[in-house]
Amino acid sequence: MATSSFFDKKNIIVRPPSKSFSNALTTSQFTNGEKPDYNLAIKQHNKYINTFKELGLNVIILEPEEEYPDSCFVEDQALIIDNNVFFPIPGAPSRIGEQKKIVQTLSPHMKSIHWCKEPGRIDGGDVVRVGDIFYIGLSSRSDKNGVTQFQEFLTKLGYESYIIKVPDFSLHLTTLCSSPNPNLLLIPEGSHDDLIFTNLPQSVEIITIPDIETYGCNTIGINGKVIISEGYPSVKQVLIERGLEIIELPMSEFRAVDGSLTCLSLFFH
Repeated sequence: MATSSFFDKKNIIVRPPSKSFSNALTTSQFTNGEKPDYNLAIKQHNKYINTFKELGLNVIILEPEEEYPDSCFVEDQALIIDNNVFFPIPGAPSRIGEQKKIVQTLSPHMKSIHWCKEPGRIDGGDVVRVGDIFYIGLSSRSDKNGVTQFQEFLTKLGYESYIIKVPDFSLHLTTLCSSPNPNLLLIPEGSHDDLIFTNLPQSVEIITIPDIETYGCNTIGINGKVIISEGYPSVKQVLIERGLEIIELPMSEFRAVDGSLTCLSLFFH
């Protein structure tokens, strides 16, 4: 989840892959269409869960939902800002039913609850927070109506937000970038001219990563550490050079269906 601040990560909601996970939607952006291995995905997801337990978070584990192959990607189903939640209408029709249990789990903890209204569509994966500014992707999953509704929600909370057109080859904005702390932004070299971060504070350093490591640009910052995907040496090196402690996690099976680190979690305080 890329909307939480660095003070919000006290509780985390996750949902293990279902046995139908091999049928998850994919653009094959990072693979040649290979299907993920369910058993290996479970092992990788367990390591993901255990990492957050070791970091001291309260981990809430939802039951897998067999009828929804994409349901482990909980990020898309809720946008949580300072314990205020905006429940989107996902851009993929097959994913709308995934939201019910997340609504039931989150709602008792939220200060306010807001809903995306028809005909708007927006996925949580199209929102990146850099400090206190939100960048929202217009993509194949998030349309202008849905994005505008979310911007109105942010304005009421006192936050700035700006729209970024996501390149056609990419599923979500978070597929291409992340902010592992309020002063850093990771983006692929080839997307530097496409991703325009309006009004980005001068204190934020944009770090460009070789395109071959685009997948590694999705990271999670927590407790002075940065969680990155295993196998992206350039990403690891630039973060170590900036004094950050790195935790690497295997993500191959989620990568096979366009899923990244942030896709697998929802944070709140």
